[in-house]
Amino acid sequence: MLAPLVVLAQPAAATRAPDLAVGLVPATIVFGDAVTIAGTLAGEPSCAADRTVDLEYERADEIVYTSVDETTTSADGSYSFSQSPEFTGRFRVSAPEAGACPASTSDPVLVRVKARVDSTLLAGSLAAGSCLSLEVTVSPPRPGQDVVVERRTTEGWTTTATLALDDASAASAKPCFGWDDIGLVRLRARWIAQDVLNETNAGVALPFQITKATWMRQIDALSAGRSVSIAVGDEGTFLYERADGAARIPASNEKLLLSMALLDRFGSGYRIDTRAAAPSIDANGVVHGDLWILGRGDPEITRARMSALAARIAAAGVTTVRGRVMGARNYFRHDWWANGWKRGESRLYVAPPTALTFDGNVANGAYAHDPERLAAESLARQLEARGIAVLGEPGEGTPPAGLTDVATISSRPLSALLTTQNVDSLNFYAEELGKLLGATRSGPPGTIAKGATALQTWASEHGVSVTARDASGLSYADRVTARGIVELLWAADASPWGATLRASLPSAGRGTLDERLGGVRLRAKTGTLDAVSALSGWVWSTRLDAFVEFSILSGGMSKDSATTIEDQVVRILARSAR
Repeated sequence: MLAPLVVLAQPAAATRAPDLAVGLVPATIVFGDAVTIAGTLAGEPSCAADRTVDLEYERADEIVYTSVDETTTSADGSYSFSQSPEFTGRFRVSAPEAGACPASTSDPVLVRVKARVDSTLLAGSLAAGSCLSLEVTVSPPRPGQDVVVERRTTEGWTTTATLALDDASAASAKPCFGWDDIGLVRLRARWIAQDVLNETNAGVALPFQITKATWMRQIDALSAGRSVSIAVGDEGTFLYERADGAARIPASNEKLLLSMALLDRFGSGYRIDTRAAAPSIDANGVVHGDLWILGRGDPEITRARMSALAARIAAAGVTTVRGRVMGARNYFRHDWWANGWKRGESRLYVAPPTALTFDGNVANGAYAHDPERLAAESLARQLEARGIAVLGEPGEGTPPAGLTDVATISSRPLSALLTTQNVDSLNFYAEELGKLLGATRSGPPGTIAKGATALQTWASEHGVSVTARDASGLSYADRVTARGIVELLWAADASPWGATLRASLPSAGRGTLDERLGGVRLRAKTGTLDAVSALSGWVWSTRLDAFVEFSILSGGMSKDSATTIEDQVVRILARSAR
C-alpha cells in the first residue's frame, strides 16, 4: 500500500486575508487505498480557527466538482480529510464566507488511482507437462476490457496471453509448462489503462518452481552415465532433451534424412524411368545401330522388368536390332566408396550402386560389377523370345548423343521404394536413390558424394547442420544431432509428404523392429554400426492422444544394451510423455 497523500497549505503573510493553498505534487494510490488531504487555512487567527472547509472532487472524465466531505479547522487553522477515490481525479478545498471572513478556495491537486489487479494461482501439479489455473480480477470493475498475463524473462516482462474480463471483471487462464520451463517461473497479471479513469497496474509477481515430471526422471535414470543423446518433441516444442546437441553417428538414421530430401525433391508419387533408345528405327521396325538401355537409378530392375520392357519394344514395332543391346553406364559414376567407410567391411553391406541395376547388382551370390551388361543380356534374350532378331552380342558402355526413345518402363512410386528401403534398411536402395538425388541436384554423373552433399544441403536449408558422407549411413564420418533429427521431423510434419514418410518406417515387430516394442504404436527408423545405435521417428503418446517426435542416438555400447535403453525410453514416452 502506498503512503497517504499529504497536501500541505503554503503559509500566508499575517497581513493577508485568510486563504487556502494546496500543494501541486501529484500522488498515486491503488484502488481501495486511502489518501489524506491536509493543510492550513492561513490568515487572521479569527478567520482561520473553527472555520468550515469543504472537500470537493472532480473525476478525470468530468468538468464539475462535487462536495464529498467537510470538516472544521483547528485553532491553528489546520484541517485534514481522508478519502478512497475509485478513479483518478482532482481534489480542492474551499472555505465559504463566514461573517467578515472572506471565502477562499485552494488550487486543485491531482490524485492518480491505479486499478487493483488481484491474481491467484491454483497449482494441481508443478511438474513439467502440467497446466495451472490463473484467476484474475480487476477493480474497479472493467467488464469487457482486456487484462494480460505476463512472464518474467531475461528481457523483462513478456506478454504470454490476453484475456477478456467478464461481467464480474474477472478472467482466467490455464498456462501450461514444459521442458523449457523447468526452474523458477514468475507470472503476473497486468491491466493496461483503457480509459482515463484509472492508471495501468500489475498484480504481484507469482513465483513457483517447475520440476521434472516422473517420466523425465525415469529417462534420466536409464541414460545416466551413458553416451546417449535424446530429444523428444511435440508440435515444435521440446518435451525432453538430454545431450541432444551432441553430434553423433546416425548409422541408418541417415536413410531417414535421405527419405525426407527425396520426398521433398520429387514427391511421393515420383517414378524412376528406365528407357530403351536407339539412333534410328526405319519404317520396317529395324533398329540401325545399337539399342541402349538408359537407367536412372531404379534399384528394382530384374528379369521380369526386362521382360516388360521387351514387350513394350515389340509393341513399338521393332522387328530387328542390327547392332547390339547395350547397357548405359554413364548416368552414375561407378564409385563404390565413401569417406568414413571401413575398408574390408563397409562394402560387404552394399552392392555397387549403378544407374542401370540388375537383380540388386548381385550375380551368382557375389556383387556384380557389370550389371549393365547383365541387364542387356536379359533384354536381348527377352527380345529374341518375342521373335525380334538381335544381331550383335549384348554389352555395356557410354551411349552416343541424339538417341530416340523407343520404350519406357517406370519404377514403383517413390513412396513404395522408400518403404522397402526403410523397413528393411537396405543400403543398396539408399545409395541408388542418393546418387539419383545428387545427379538431379548437381547434374550427372551421380556419385555417392553428390548424393551426400544434396542430403546435407537439404538439411541446412531447413536449419539443421548435418555432416553427410553417404546416403546409407554406413559412414562413421556422418554426424547429426538428436535435436536436429527432431527438428527435421517437425519439417516433415508440416510438409504434404509427411504422412508418406511416417508410413515408410517400420512399425513395432516389423522389419528392423522385428521382435521389438510389441504393443507400442510407433513408426521409427533404426540404425546400427559397431558400437553405434539409433532409433528416431514417431511414437503415439496416450496422454497427448497424438504422435510425438523422438530421436535416440548412442555410442560406446553393445547393441543389446543400446536397444534395451531405446525400447524402454520409447515405452515411457508412449504411456507418459507430456
